[in-house]
Parts: sequence; structure tokens; C-alpha cells
Amino acid sequence: MSKIWPIAGKRFLSPYIHGQFTKPNSDHFRNLINPVNKAHSVTVYETSPSQVEEALASAKESSLEWQASPKYRRDRLLALAHRLEQHEYDMAQIESLQTGKPLSDALYEMNDVVDCLRHFAGYCDKLFGSSQQFSNMHTYTTREALGTVALITSFNYPLLLTGWKLAPALAAGNCAIVKPAPQTPLSSLALAELASDILPAGVLNVLPGGVQVSQALIDRTDKTSFTGSTLVGQDIMRRASDRLTPLTLECGGKNAVIVCKDSNLDQAVQDIAMGAFSNAGQNCCAISRVYVDEVIHDEFIHKLTKVVKDNWKASIDSQNDTDNLYGPLIDMNQYERVKKYIDQREPTVVGEINSVTATNGYFVPPTIYTQVQDTDAIASEEIFGPVLCILKPFKDLNEAIERVNKSPYGLASGIFTNDLRCAHEAANRIKAGVVWVNMYNIMPPSLPFGGRNMSGIGKDLGKTSLDEFSFEKTIMMNIK
Repeated sequence: MSKIWPIAGKRFLSPYIHGQFTKPNSDHFRNLINPVNKAHSVTVYETSPSQVEEALASAKESSLEWQASPKYRRDRLLALAHRLEQHEYDMAQIESLQTGKPLSDALYEMNDVVDCLRHFAGYCDKLFGSSQQFSNMHTYTTREALGTVALITSFNYPLLLTGWKLAPALAAGNCAIVKPAPQTPLSSLALAELASDILPAGVLNVLPGGVQVSQALIDRTDKTSFTGSTLVGQDIMRRASDRLTPLTLECGGKNAVIVCKDSNLDQAVQDIAMGAFSNAGQNCCAISRVYVDEVIHDEFIHKLTKVVKDNWKASIDSQNDTDNLYGPLIDMNQYERVKKYIDQREPTVVGEINSVTATNGYFVPPTIYTQVQDTDAIASEEIFGPVLCILKPFKDLNEAIERVNKSPYGLASGIFTNDLRCAHEAANRIKAGVVWVNMYNIMPPSLPFGGRNMSGIGKDLGKTSLDEFSFEKTIMMNIK
């Protein structure tokens, strides 16, 4: 095992401030539980109010140095990407330990974080403004760092989401304070330790804790970028309104795909199963609604059911690296929430399949409902678990698109068709931040990601995220 398993072999962890782990000065701590077997893994002390102040002061102290040289920022981000790549297996083990997800999934995510860091490193010296002639004046714009930004992440993809936010934030010249989800702070703390001799002290601080820590950061930083539930996103927006603090909110979804009669059904069922059940359905983009053309409806259900029953197995050992494994839900609260929906199921349920009874973990098997009404709770409320609804079949594409758009959410969607006209029509009319055609859940760092309506505001990834982590200033000169 490397020195970072788990994070320098420590039994107790504490906030990471100004380049080092601090001494605990809080009476509040959390015993982290491995959701595969409910075993205690490590104890993490939450951040005290005085430590929040230390982190804010640390970031402010480092701000001018970090903003001064774009080339230096580029080199530091590239060095961090290389360091993470060297330790990606150990980091994946840490991610697997705290989330319960299969090691193969965690390794894939580590690769994505490395790619994200390298991608945004290339932008460090390319934050250009513009100039134009206006009467007799010299006018131009510049892009400036916002200052200190709060990055509040979710439990489902702890380090991936940190990387999505951290890379553009640092590239734009900001110092960052990461507030990981209470259940999953390990990989963010491990990343900070990896960066201890790469990033200047104060450029990256990691503060474990709960609502109080988040609120303190929202109140005191220059921007908040959040990934999590819509309800929490609404609370953050209300709190930030007092200072009109800039926000990026990537919230919930009730994502739908359309399967047309001319689609490649074998490809569609594979991609839909992956989109619905990977990460135990704990994915803001997870497919939860499927609209199938009435001509192929029965065949689609037969093929999908067979694929899931034959291929999707519970990952009792999270270190198993085979494909098509699903891990447990993150904790008891999420387990009980998802089971409540399943226990109230209608007789049309196709799964529970591959049910796991020989483990103490929070496993919920893939579950498929058929003939679901659009207004049913399971078809309209975000469940955040491995529950897939096959809605009543549609007669034509226009009907399907209208039904997809009735959801108050608008994060992600997809269509499976070999008709280019139908693909473009659906892509143009579906009200979602991302529309995939004959694929699902592919998100390169070069393209913006984010939803609309109740799914949030703003974008992670892409050049758009750099714009959101910087401020455009207009300068006009009249010098005679």
C-alpha cells in the first residue's frame, strides 16, 4: 500500500488548511462507514468555525501569488495531474473504500480527473479579453480571478466532482476551499496531501463538515459552486442572495431517453442499463424514464430485462474490477429512501433482480417498472437509486418529446434512433442541458455540463466554466 492508504495511515483525519492537516479543535467528528459492509474505516473531525476563518485567511494570503503568473499555474496543474496519475490506483482504492463503488469504476473516474486537470492547465495562459474601437477612446476587456471560491461536492462522485470544479477554478487564478460531502471526504483530503508540495499553501484547502461549514463558506467566499440535490441548491441560492454571490448549481434530474422504432435495440438496452444502474443509480444524469415506440415496446423490455438479469451483479467486494457491477447506496438514509419507493411498487415491476441478501451493506438491486404513468411518483420524483421506469409507449416522436419536457427538471436526456432528422429534432426540442444521441453519459472536459429549470444554473466543464470562475471587466480610456 502507498503512504496515502488511507491518507498516510491515519486513523483520524482533520481539515487540510494552508498546506497541512490541522490539529482537531472541534468536538464534532464523523466515523466513516464503508457502505459495502458497514465497517468503520476512519474518523474525520469536522471543521470548526475558527478553522473556517483560518482557511479563508490562508486563501486570501496566497491569492496574489497564485494569480500573478499564468505559466506558473499551468505548470503546477500539470504537475498535480502527473502526481495523481502516479497514484491513481491508490486513489481509486480510497474512493472505493468510502463510496463502496467497484474499483473499476473508481479507476475510470481517476483517469477523468487527470484529463480534466490537464485540459484546464492549457487554459491558464489563454484567458483573453477583447478590444475594440469606440469613438476616440481605447476600450478593452480583461478577465480576472474572483478570489476565493467554495466548491461544495456530492457523495456520488467525490473526487471527480472536485476535479471538475477545482481545475477551472485554479486555472482562472482563484484559490479554492473544497467542502466535500460528509460521507466522502477521504479522496479530497488525499488529493490535498498529494498536492502539498505542488500547490502553494493556501491555494487548496479542504474542510470536512456539514451544513454549518457550507453556510460559513457561502457567506464569506467570492463564489460557490455546488453539486447536490435541488432542495439544497435552493437553500444555497436563497442564502447567497443576501450578497448576490455568483453561483453554479448542478442539481437533481429526472432524466429521460427516447427509443425510436428504427434504433439499434441491442445498443440501446446496453447503454440504457449502464445509464440507469451504474454507480447504483446515484448519478445526477442517471436514466430514470424511458419512452419506447409502441412498435418495439415489448421487444425492448424483453431485451433490457435479459441484459440486466444476465450481466449486472452486485459488487460484494468493491475491489473487484469486472464490468457491469453495481455497488451499494451510500448510507442508511439513502437506502431507506430508495427502498421506500420500491416497497410501494405496482404489480408491473420487472426487477428486483440479483437481489443481495448475504451482505450487511446498503445494496439495492436494479429494479425496472413497466407501464408507468407519467404522473406516478416513481416517474416524476428523483429517487437517486437503481430504479428505472418504462413509461407507457408512444405513437410518434412529437408525443414523446412533449412528455419528456413535462418534467420540471432539465439536466440530461437522450434519443436512440438511426434517423438523422429525428435525432436533430429531438436534440433541438428537448429541454435539457445535455442530449446524447445513440450513447449516454459521456462528458469530456472540453464540453460544458449543466442543466436548466430545477436542475440548476451555470456550467461545470468547458470554457464556460472558466468564464464562471472569472470576472469580465470593461476598461475605457480617453487619454489626450
